[in-house]
Amino acid sequence: MDDFSRLGVLDIATQSSVLVSSSRYLNNPRLGDAMNTAMLRRNGPDRRVGWDSTNIVRAYWEVRDTAQVNRLLAEERKRNPEFDAFMEERFISSFKREDLADYAKGTLGRIFYDYLVAGDLDIALDPRLRVDPNWRPATDLEYFELRSAQTHDFEHILGGVGFDAMAEVVPFWMRIENWNRNMSPELAGEMVAVHMLLIMPMFTRVQLHYPAAYATLSDFTERGIQIGRAAKPLFMAKYEELFGLSLDEARAALNIPPVEHYDSSEVSSYFGEGAPGTAKKAMAA
Repeated sequence: MDDFSRLGVLDIATQSSVLVSSSRYLNNPRLGDAMNTAMLRRNGPDRRVGWDSTNIVRAYWEVRDTAQVNRLLAEERKRNPEFDAFMEERFISSFKREDLADYAKGTLGRIFYDYLVAGDLDIALDPRLRVDPNWRPATDLEYFELRSAQTHDFEHILGGVGFDAMAEVVPFWMRIENWNRNMSPELAGEMVAVHMLLIMPMFTRVQLHYPAAYATLSDFTERGIQIGRAAKPLFMAKYEELFGLSLDEARAALNIPPVEHYDSSEVSSYFGEGAPGTAKKAMAA
């Protein structure tokens, strides 16, 4: 048998009957299976594109150390007064769809309104807020995730993309890049972990099964990184204050570079093997 010790490869004996690793991610069988499946499978009518996200997120929740994330958020608050003020305010958006109707054509608020109307969608409240309108996040992590859900759709719009499967690449990379550049490395690593788990399988699946979608995937990755690198800390942005601005004005307010809108619904339909290019979704507010 070859001796690979000179290459730094050491066999470690174990009595365990299951996989044992120094990585909490690799140690979780559900997550390993979800990632392998998402990376290698084709899309089909039995498991459409969005199924992978649900599968991966559920597995990720099993390995996330919420206490550690909250500790890192507390440390970030001590280090960054602006972030501390943002977390202390606990701003939660509460506008309704009809509140957007009077904004002028071409403004951020009206574009979001038209999207909601076209899809016959309403503002989707967090499940806990639907049960109890007076519910408020008990921890920093609960608040950060609630606010991140409230702002996700605006990142699609300001990133110049729609709401189909391929378009998700832009806001994901906006966050991965922006958070890594505006948080401590340890906190950023925790906050973007699920985004990275969700987005990376798309690269192998596209290249293995849908190579004609690669150019769009690559362009969207580059767009998201460029926006995330240039923009102000997007996780603290109050998009609601920008509703009356044109997209160029709203982008300028956040230091997002100008971008042309790109409709990737046809590419998403090809990637989804005929599934509609535009998914029905709405901001969780």
